[in-house]
Amino acid sequence: MVYSKFIFKGILIALLLVFTTDAKSQTLDQLVKRALERMASKNYQGAIEDFTQALEETPDDVNLFVNRSIAKRELKNYAGAIEDIGFALEVTPADPNLFFSRAFIKGLSGDAAGAIEDYNKAIKIGPANANMYFNRGIEKENLNNLQAAILDYDKALMLNPKYGDVYFNRGVLKAKLNNHKAALLDFNKAIQIEPAADFYFSRAISKVALNDHKGALEDYNNVIAQDSSVENAFFNRALCKMKLNDFAGALPDLDLALEDNQSSADIYFNRGVALRSLQQFKEAKEDFDRAIVLNPKNTDLFVNRGLIHLELADTAAAIDDFSSAIELNKKNVGAYFNRGIQYEKSGDFEAALEDYNSALKLDPQYGDIYFNRGVVKAALGDKKGALADYNICIRLKPKNAGAWYNRGLSKFAAKDYLGAIADYNKVIQLDPEMPNIFFNRGIAKGQLKQYAAALADYDKAIEQDSGNGDIYLNRGIVKVILKQAAGGCADLQKAAALGNVTAVLEMEKSCK
Repeated sequence: MVYSKFIFKGILIALLLVFTTDAKSQTLDQLVKRALERMASKNYQGAIEDFTQALEETPDDVNLFVNRSIAKRELKNYAGAIEDIGFALEVTPADPNLFFSRAFIKGLSGDAAGAIEDYNKAIKIGPANANMYFNRGIEKENLNNLQAAILDYDKALMLNPKYGDVYFNRGVLKAKLNNHKAALLDFNKAIQIEPAADFYFSRAISKVALNDHKGALEDYNNVIAQDSSVENAFFNRALCKMKLNDFAGALPDLDLALEDNQSSADIYFNRGVALRSLQQFKEAKEDFDRAIVLNPKNTDLFVNRGLIHLELADTAAAIDDFSSAIELNKKNVGAYFNRGIQYEKSGDFEAALEDYNSALKLDPQYGDIYFNRGVVKAALGDKKGALADYNICIRLKPKNAGAWYNRGLSKFAAKDYLGAIADYNKVIQLDPEMPNIFFNRGIAKGQLKQYAAALADYDKAIEQDSGNGDIYLNRGIVKVILKQAAGGCADLQKAAALGNVTAVLEMEKSCK
C-alpha cells in the first residue's frame, strides 16, 4: 500500500509595508516605529495596539491598515484582517496590491471563492504578475476546478518561466488527473530550478505510477538526504525497494518508518511481507499479528497471515484466517482461493470445489483458479469438467505450464495420444524442467508405436530423475521391442533393483 502524498507549495505573497509617515508628531513616529519592531519580534498583539493608536491620529493612512491586517492575519484573526484591507480600499479603491493582499487572507480563511473574486480584480486593474495567476490557480484548485487552475499556472509561467513552485503545483495537478508523464515534465523543470525535497517526493510518486521504481528510489534517496523528516519518505522508499525485490534493503527503512508511526498497520503489513519474502516466517507472523490488532477489519491482513500459517505448517490456523477474511468481506477472491487450496491439500475436495466456485463467481477471469478447480474435479472423477477447466485456464493464462501438463494427462486418459503429446510439447517449451514431462511424453509416443522417439524421451527423463524405476522399466521394454535386448535387459534389471516388481516379470519374459 503506497501512501500518496502531494505537497502543495504555494507562495502566497504577504504585503508587509515599511511605514513612512508624514505626520508632524514625533510621538506618532515613535509609535509606528515601535509597532514595526513589535511585528518583527512577532509581538503581533502589541503591534495591533500601536497601529490602532496611530490610526486614531491618521485615520486615512493605508499603510497602517495594511500592516495592522498583517498582524491580525498572523494571529489568525482573518475577519479583522479582511476588514482592515477593506478600510484601506476605501481610501485607494484601485490598488491591485490591496485586492491581492485581501485575496490572500480570504484564502487562508477558507473563502476560496472570495479570494478568486479579489484576484480577478487585482488582475483586471493590473498590471498582472505571475504571483496573481499562481495564487488564483491555488484557490481554483481548492474549489476542485483543476483544469482552470492549470490554465492559471500556464499564465503564471508565461510571465515567469523560471517559477519552480508553479511547475511543481501544475505537476501535482496533472498527477491528480492521472497524467503522470506530463507531471514528470513539470517536476523535472521544478527540480532544475530548485531541487527541493518536496519536488523529489512528488516526482517519485509519479514515477511509481509509471512503474519506474528504480527512478523513484533515486528520488526518495534525494528526499531523505535533504530532509529525513519528510512524512512517509522511508516507508515509500521501502516500498520501492520491495518492488525491486530488495526485501533485505527495505527492512531498515520500514524499521525507521515505524519509529515515527508505531500505530501504522500498513507499515507492519509491508514489513511482514518483506520478512515473509526473506523466509523469516515467525517474525512475519508477529508483524501481521500487530497489523491485525491495529486494523482488525482489513481482510487482506488475514489472507496474508493465513499464507504465513501455511509456511509454518499450521493448516488449521490458515483456514481460520481465510475464513475470517471471508466473514469480513464476502467478495475477497483471494480468501476463497487460498482456503480452497488448503481444503484441497487436506483432501476435502468438496469443500475446495465450493470455494473455487465462489471465487470464480467473483472473478471469472482468474485463470489459476480454473487450473485448481480442474485438479479437484479430476480428483472427484469429473474428467470432462476437469478438461473444460484446463481449457479455460489455458485460454486465460497460456503460459501456465501446469494447465498444459494436466490437460495432456486428461487427453492421455481419454486415449487422445496425439493431443496429449501436443500439450506435453507446450509444457516442455514453457518449463522443460517439469517433473515427469519427458517420461509422460515418452509413454504417449509409445502408445502410438513411435518407439525411437519414445526412447529419446526416456533418456531425457532419466537425466532428470535417475532414481525412478518406472522410467527404466519403460525404456527397457521399448529397447526390447527395438531388438536392443542387452540394453533392454540392463534397464529392466536396474528397474528391478529400484524396487519395480513389474520389471522382474518383464525380465522373466524377455531376458531368458
